[in-house]
Amino acid sequence: MRGDDTKLNCMDCDTGLFPSESEKLLVNGQLIEIVGLDEIMEQVRKLKMPQRKLVADELLARAKERRAVPEGSEKLYRDALMDEYDRRYLTVM
Repeated sequence: MRGDDTKLNCMDCDTGLFPSESEKLLVNGQLIEIVGLDEIMEQVRKLKMPQRKLVADELLARAKERRAVPEGSEKLYRDALMDEYDRRYLTVM
């Protein structure tokens, strides 16, 4: 048996999973892709800001660096970012 006979060939199967699923944010009922969303969330969490307003402001500022936020939509994005932040890091007592 030759060594080449044991190699497997990738058939490019579809798993149904997308690598960037965690990079999506639900804003006003629409999934919006923000490249680096995981990184943004983790960086802001590590800042250990004492007030939610500061956390929300920082999340929005960092998201705006990576994706244009339509004029007049800042509050929607800010709320969606905080919802996602809470989903990831808020622990129930």
